[in-house]
Amino acid sequence: MLKYLCLALVMLMPASNAVASDNYGEQKVVYHMNYGDSSRISATFSNISNHIQAVGEENIDVRVVVHGAAIEYFTAAQDDNQKQVALDTLRLSGARFIICGNTLDGYNITREDLYDVTAEDVVQAGLPEIVRLQQQGFSYVRP
Repeated sequence: MLKYLCLALVMLMPASNAVASDNYGEQKVVYHMNYGDSSRISATFSNISNHIQAVGEENIDVRVVVHGAAIEYFTAAQDDNQKQVALDTLRLSGARFIICGNTLDGYNITREDLYDVTAEDVVQAGLPEIVRLQQQGFSYVRP
């Protein structure tokens, strides 16, 4: 009986997720992250994950602009498996992290000092990137 109940729940999951997704429509959102507090970053990652789950991966375009002290999370992630998993999980859900080049210069680091950051992930300046994304219809969120 438990086996059939579990099977029924699994079968209903996509349907209930689709209903939730339909309620919100398609969304484009830019999250602003410039704080170094790990607990606040973890809370932000939870917000992003919940947002993606509520809207549906196929209905949302998430960008996370990272500058200032938040860059330290990405340097620490080089040697921290838990941080790597957190970043990888969001990326696999469709979130794209955008790194501020001015912050890299200010911290005297390169993208190679950060966990899994490509050249395409780096922009010249984080704040103008946020404005550019807003001009393209992205909603601004700063948890």
